[in-house]
Amino acid sequence: MHPSAADFERPDSLINTLAVPCAHADPICSRSEWQFAFHKIFAPKRALHLRQDRQNILALAEWDHPSVGPLLEPIEAHWFFSRSLMGPSPEVLLEELLSDLEREDRRPSIALGGMDLEDPLIPRLVRLLGRHYSVGCLDPILFRTASLMSGPDGFLSRRSRKFRENIRRAVKKGNQAGITFERCIPTDEASAATAFARMTAVEQTSWKGIEQCGMTEEPYLAFYRDLFLRMSANGIARAIFARHEDRDIGFVMGGVAGQSYRGQQFSYAAEWAPFGIGNLLQWEMIQWLCECGVARYDMGSILDYKVHWTEMEFKSHLLVWRPKN
Repeated sequence: MHPSAADFERPDSLINTLAVPCAHADPICSRSEWQFAFHKIFAPKRALHLRQDRQNILALAEWDHPSVGPLLEPIEAHWFFSRSLMGPSPEVLLEELLSDLEREDRRPSIALGGMDLEDPLIPRLVRLLGRHYSVGCLDPILFRTASLMSGPDGFLSRRSRKFRENIRRAVKKGNQAGITFERCIPTDEASAATAFARMTAVEQTSWKGIEQCGMTEEPYLAFYRDLFLRMSANGIARAIFARHEDRDIGFVMGGVAGQSYRGQQFSYAAEWAPFGIGNLLQWEMIQWLCECGVARYDMGSILDYKVHWTEMEFKSHLLVWRPKN
């Protein structure tokens, strides 16, 4: 079956259903919203190959790479957070695709993301591709995750004493300063566009906005706007605004699917940095997610501050198969 992008983009599509329980790739980034937002903004000229049967998904993009020639790659091919093959036996779909391409006298290189080196799929891929392809593995993509099991208290119990004390001081200081928080779940284009405009207004007052290295710079502005609108249309977008009196002074946003939350962006006005707005926003989001029964907080690729907020590190591998002749 060759579904269209629109078929994949439905909230209950097979790709979005299969993406949620993944451990060795980013669940939210394996969904349609992240992948198709990337394709639209960063690489729209590639040919998409979308296939599915009752249990399996193949989602790849094809283009002529300047170094390796024809290449099948993950649709999101910058951070490589997503899986390309999903389901119990997706190699069947890959075999069908390669047979179709071979009839057109095309044998592309193949990059498959979101792989666990212990996955039983890999020996099956070796049997399928080993005769005509050699395989290599790039350096793993590392991302950090926190468990939200046992609620906010359970989360804090897995942090250091210093971390817990810093959160308590920040909460007390924020309350004394009159900082409040507004939770936001946009579900249509108008409300999502309004919320995103509020985020970019905050970003422009942050150190990232001042130094012109944040979300308001293209092509990231277009990408995150498209992503947020897609997540909102499918009901998975979440945002929190930190406010003082009648002004937004910070935000955090991401997406929820099943029991997983993936943070996408957060920022705050530079003059409010002494109040620990970033920590307060993360803590407010964690409390909200725990109220909703979310069990996992994915924070993406490693940065120093994320190590303090998380206790688990996952490795996701990109395997590259090249034709032997």
